[in-house]
Amino acid sequence: MLTSGQVLWLLTPELILLLASLLVLGLDVLYPRQGEKHRLPYVALTGTGGALIATISLWGCHVRVLRVFSCDGFALTVKMFALVVAGLVILLSDAYVQAPSHHQGRFYALLLLATLAICLLGTAVNLIVIFLACECLSLASYLLTGYLWDHRLAAEAAIKHFLYGVGLSAAMLFGMSWIYGATGSTDLSTIAAALGEAESTLRPVILPALVLMLVGFALKTATVPFHQWIPDAYEGAPTPVAAFLSVGPTLAGFALLVRVLLTALPAGLENLAVDWRVLLMALAVLTMTVGNLVALWQTKVKRLLAYSSIAQAGYALIGVVAASEAGMTALLLHLAAYALANVGAFAVTIAVSEHSGSDDIEVYAGLSRRAPLLALMLLLCLLSLGGIPPLAGFTSKLYILYAAIDEGLPWLALIGAINSVISLACYWQIIRTMYVVPSREAGPLPVTTTLAVVSGLIIIGTFTLGLSPTPLLGLLRSGVVVFFGG
Repeated sequence: MLTSGQVLWLLTPELILLLASLLVLGLDVLYPRQGEKHRLPYVALTGTGGALIATISLWGCHVRVLRVFSCDGFALTVKMFALVVAGLVILLSDAYVQAPSHHQGRFYALLLLATLAICLLGTAVNLIVIFLACECLSLASYLLTGYLWDHRLAAEAAIKHFLYGVGLSAAMLFGMSWIYGATGSTDLSTIAAALGEAESTLRPVILPALVLMLVGFALKTATVPFHQWIPDAYEGAPTPVAAFLSVGPTLAGFALLVRVLLTALPAGLENLAVDWRVLLMALAVLTMTVGNLVALWQTKVKRLLAYSSIAQAGYALIGVVAASEAGMTALLLHLAAYALANVGAFAVTIAVSEHSGSDDIEVYAGLSRRAPLLALMLLLCLLSLGGIPPLAGFTSKLYILYAAIDEGLPWLALIGAINSVISLACYWQIIRTMYVVPSREAGPLPVTTTLAVVSGLIIIGTFTLGLSPTPLLGLLRSGVVVFFGG
């Protein structure tokens, strides 16, 4: 039995994020003048940094907290990813939200609360807590999407996001209640025990409930055919918000998929494990193919990156389908590589769109001469997303495809490789514009100090994960071993 002090210690990362968000809101009220709000990003960044340090200090723990949370290697890995992404987005947002109409306090508070929800989703092992954390993340995402509420595109994007979210969340809740009615529990381990005892009897009941629950998870993982809100949300939301939405909810969704499926419906089940794997195989193929093919026809960078994110979710689903230690490790490596590349691509989009006022691909003409560092970072990020060696995206996709082959799914690996080649044609549109098409404007594009710092970190991280992934792979393996008898 844990003492109250131990419980507080195990929940320190979440508590730090909660306190940081409240402090940001308090300072926003105490210092109403725009010139006094320069402290807010530092407070938010300190909060994420403190939560990251607290998370690292918990490494090696494997214990239940309040019966509904599990502090284990997988949960801590998800938290670290979420906090690093939040910190990068805060750095990128500094210059963007300084305008008087952008309400800095609310922005950073919502970003911290969304990160808190992702941390909770990574550690939750009870369906009730999972649903509440999902709704917390969804509400923060709706508000962030419509942050510039007086802009037509932002309002439309927020409404579409809200309507999709409400509908799919209702389906997920119905599926969860169905599972509770069939097994008599909302605890994932207890559900697994109940299914293990009476799988053949419960299978006809559990299967439709599983489909409904996966529909709700699809909202977070950007899975086809529940992806329609994503391009509009990316286009209408402020660009820093789009950067966060492209990574944060996706990380949460895959953490949720892995936790629920491998704990409540483990591979030891004779039929139900096969059922969800077959379902996810179909979704993986559909998601990869639709994302890449539709991206070919986009003329705006944010919409192209939106469909690229959908395709990347398809690759990640291959790791889930493998349902092995190698597959889960490759999945986490892919999410890390994807997070670096996508945040880097959106960082360049922030700089270019703020300067030009446009999101069209053609405004990137001559970027290699006007801002060589930004062009280089965008080039590396796009090539990483496309799976070109020696970058992080190549290594992560290689591990995912190997995991699929090891589990007897070479056809799925082949479809993933073909889609990776198709994706290069999508990214070539932007690369060609940056390096071949002459610029229509003279003079350099200004690059802020924080953007230069983020660019350097992302370039280093992309090459490090591509050339030497072994240290991170060891860390990730220790995180997923909890699902495989560790």
